[in-house]
Amino acid sequence: MTTSRFLIALAIAMLLQGSVFAVQYRDLLYFRQPASAIVRDDPATFEANAHAALTRRKLTRHHLDTIATAAERFGKPDIQISALERRLELDPKEAHIRLQLGDALRRAGRLDEAERLYTDVIRSGSEKQ
Repeated sequence: MTTSRFLIALAIAMLLQGSVFAVQYRDLLYFRQPASAIVRDDPATFEANAHAALTRRKLTRHHLDTIATAAERFGKPDIQISALERRLELDPKEAHIRLQLGDALRRAGRLDEAERLYTDVIRSGSEKQ
């Protein structure tokens, strides 16, 4: 009888812990889906989850890449720029991230910043040769 009560209590505790985890990290769990699945969702849901995720101190490269890709497809350049700036902090020498950020800045009308990034990419590419 004691063993069965213990197992029931353990199962309830695990369900409760899993539920708390799912609520606490719902934004990060949302961005574990592929961007193609996210863009089929409601833009407001994407935006709410993106804003929640981008307030976190630590995000993985995968989360940031997914946010940036989905933001581009939804036409949300501010979210894309925020995600790509955070992504660039993780890998400051990645030329393809710099180019993506430059493109997002250009689409947002921030042409001076975009030009600076493009120039940096060109300059760093010519220095390698």
